[in-house]
Amino acid sequence: MEPGVRRAVRALTPDVVRIRYSLDEDWTGDPSVFFRMVLSGDAPRKKRLGDIAQGVKAVIREEVRPDDLGLYAYFNFPTLAEQSDLKDPKWA
Repeated sequence: MEPGVRRAVRALTPDVVRIRYSLDEDWTGDPSVFFRMVLSGDAPRKKRLGDIAQGVKAVIREEVRPDDLGLYAYFNFPTLAEQSDLKDPKWA
């Protein structure tokens, strides 16, 4: 999974600062991958956030292919400023 994540980061720069992920079960108990993408501060100003999110999801699905691994994919998209406000080590 890691090589696909690195390829996705390269493809999504400069809108995406970094991508982190964790493997866990979702609320139904299904195996899942939870992606946390930190967006640059400029990304939402340059494009609509929905357009950015759709593009990021498409690149992740193409490069990482979570469905092929039997994983449901979930995505979260804070900006760099919002992420620093979270002060959550998972986002570091």
